[in-house]
Amino acid sequence: MFHRNALTLSIALLGLTMLSFTDWHESAISESETVSANPNSGILDPSRATPVPSFNIVRDSTKEKLDVIVKALAEKGQCRITLKVTSPTGEAFYAGYDGRAGQAITVFSQPFDIGSCSKMFTATSILQLVEQEKLNLDDRLPDILDRPELLDGLMATDSADYLGEVRLKNLLNHTSGLPEYFLDNDETEIGIHGDSTLRFTPDQLVGMAKRLHEPQFKPGTQFKYTNTNYVLLGLLIEQYTSLTYQEYIGQNIFQKAGLAETYFPSMEFIPGRASGHWQGKPSQMPATLAGAAGEIVSTLDDMDLFIRSWSRGDFYQSDAMMEQVWGDHYNPMGGGIMYGLGVVNLFGTLGHAGQTFGFQSYMGFLPNGTSFAFGIDDANESAWNLAMILAELLKTP
Repeated sequence: MFHRNALTLSIALLGLTMLSFTDWHESAISESETVSANPNSGILDPSRATPVPSFNIVRDSTKEKLDVIVKALAEKGQCRITLKVTSPTGEAFYAGYDGRAGQAITVFSQPFDIGSCSKMFTATSILQLVEQEKLNLDDRLPDILDRPELLDGLMATDSADYLGEVRLKNLLNHTSGLPEYFLDNDETEIGIHGDSTLRFTPDQLVGMAKRLHEPQFKPGTQFKYTNTNYVLLGLLIEQYTSLTYQEYIGQNIFQKAGLAETYFPSMEFIPGRASGHWQGKPSQMPATLAGAAGEIVSTLDDMDLFIRSWSRGDFYQSDAMMEQVWGDHYNPMGGGIMYGLGVVNLFGTLGHAGQTFGFQSYMGFLPNGTSFAFGIDDANESAWNLAMILAELLKTP
């Protein structure tokens, strides 16, 4: 899910000895650090983060280690966790456990909500337009989005109107200061918008942002994760391609990477789609409430295909754009995590986290060529614990 509470998160300071599995080890979260913002697409609140349980592990293979970790986290959170890891040589393995049913998962093809992992698709699309010189990262928002009535008042305070200072790069890396369109309270948000059949337009979402919140800061002066940024990026895709953002992403990313099981639920029915939960109860976000900020439904295999294609620069015409994405326009989120042009740098692992009303997810690519993707079917269970474990465990091929 996607609102201002997503901008604060409690990160476990994981004892790295826990990740050295050659001997017996026991470790758990002993303290936490408040981070200024959260790369998730959702309602990750510090008080709801799931502590990493203690592990007693004597295993030889990475697969066995991950089986133990996934089972322990799923049992602790009473949720389903499915994970795929692909080695630098392309060898893939899966781990999964259903903490509610108390049994291992053996089928890993089910589509599920990937939330703000979708932002990597939207950002990649915008950067393709930058590469084609249809847009420039330094373009001012009111100069490139031909919707003056929509933008009017969006960045106005009692003393100033900062709209003219919002640039395209500020939308991509969440330094725009735009107001968020989600409510501050998680329970209230789900109570109001928890009906998955509700329909919203981008104009309505931007209008909600204007009504609910003031501009957060002068553009370019701070970082704060804000979903309104990506709703506007979706509108820019449509304006500069004459396609819906779903059509453009489908043609230029899904097809390019061979993502046969990745969908926009606002556009089509998805057979076999997994059911999500919030605090153990069934929950599903309206697709159009997420929009270009996070509506995509995918599978572990397709998430892995995407992040590996993305890491190779397959979506760009030259290496120059990918070099910018890998190295430029990052801002600290706290706890050593950085956010760039639609990508999270989690201690050297590049990717993104996602959250909806019913799921948390993550996909990442390590410098050594290892990739991973996972889904958790309860939005109240933190994806960050597992993502940080993977970023540490898999850094040695």
